[in-house]
Amino acid sequence: MLEIASQMILCLLLAALLGFIIGYLFGKGTCASDDCGHTEDTHHDDSHAVSTHSEAQSIATPIVADLANKNQDSNVEDTSNTSTETPDLDDDKPVLLSGPRNGIKDNLSRIKGIGVKIEETLNEIGIYHFDQIAAWDAENIAWADSTLGFPGRAQREEWVAQAKALHAGEETEFSKRVDAGEVSSSKKS
Repeated sequence: MLEIASQMILCLLLAALLGFIIGYLFGKGTCASDDCGHTEDTHHDDSHAVSTHSEAQSIATPIVADLANKNQDSNVEDTSNTSTETPDLDDDKPVLLSGPRNGIKDNLSRIKGIGVKIEETLNEIGIYHFDQIAAWDAENIAWADSTLGFPGRAQREEWVAQAKALHAGEETEFSKRVDAGEVSSSKKS
């Protein structure tokens, strides 16, 4: 009887360990291109993780799209084009896109504090347009700060106010300098 009980306990421990390993690998795969609440670099070259993430995303996309149709925000522009706007279930995240609307992104480096590198990172996470940044609230700013690894920068540099002005077609002193090619951190190489 003791032998059977010890074998059962061993089987349960092995099953728990296997479940933990599978959960870890699935979690790692679905977080390959997302922040998932971590501030460390989550870009992996692991092809298994990318394939698992793609599979999970293809399953989740119809569900999220259905939610998007039911909960359209009146402040979000119509995006009947090549990009997909999906509301994130995490309230701290801003609205992220799968690509720029109509295949054309705004030059986010026209915002003081956003150079070419930060613009690339913003594009990688789904931020391509001034109106996306202009719509950020305090939670979105905190999320962006932690995702980009520059705490306080978005607020200190007033990204939201600059994005609102640029989205409205106005110029800022900084955007004029960028357009004139006077800002080295905003020059594409």
